[in-house]
Order: sequence, then structure tokens, then C-alpha cells
Amino acid sequence: MSFRPGIAVVFIAAIAATDAALAAPAMHKCDPVDPVADVGWSVVPSLETVGVADGAPFQDGAPGNWFVERTTTLLPFCNYYNEIGIYSMRSYTLASRELKERVAICRATAGGSAPVPPYAGPCPPK
Repeated sequence: MSFRPGIAVVFIAAIAATDAALAAPAMHKCDPVDPVADVGWSVVPSLETVGVADGAPFQDGAPGNWFVERTTTLLPFCNYYNEIGIYSMRSYTLASRELKERVAICRATAGGSAPVPPYAGPCPPK
């Protein structure tokens, strides 16, 4: 069995696309390749995180429960590769989109509050 670098590149890109899909909303649609004119080419959609910003901490629910609103900016890509892994200049991006989520940073405890991993700052936040 011989090693084909193109297969490895496409496989790695597919894994990256899968990881992005698990972390973000449904994938976008890319223009398909023409099976006659584009023999050997494939399209690999990906969703790249290009920015993450947290809002100011706020308390909600029981005293000691602290949250931030996290805004993640995502950029959908349509990547075209040939069978040996060469990247096509036909690749393109679509309009960025934002994903907003509420993230717990501190939870109420018997004596105040404690950090929720991976947050390692003080509770209550300053």
C-alpha cells in the first residue's frame, strides 16, 4: 500500500471540518464540483473561528452564579482540493456569522461562589 499525500490532506481537512461542525451550528452549502470538468477535485466545507469575545460578567439566579455572554465569530469556507492535495484558488469564504452563548464562570456555593472550569479567575469576578 502506497502513501498518497492528497488523501492525507483531504482526510485532515475533513476531520477539521467535522470538529468545526460539532462546535458550531449546521454547516453551510458550497458549490458542488462539476463531475466532468472538475475530475479529481473535491470540496471540503469548514467553519473557522476567527474571534471570541466575552461580555461583562453578570449575576443571574442564586447569589454567586456568574455568567458572561460569549460571542464567537465564525467564517464559513469552501475549500477545493485535487486528488493530490493541491489547494485551488477557486476556494472562497461566505459571510461571517456570530454565535452567542451564555457561559457560566462562577457557581454558587455554601460560602459564596467557586470558579467553573476552565475559568480560573476570582469569584465573584472583578
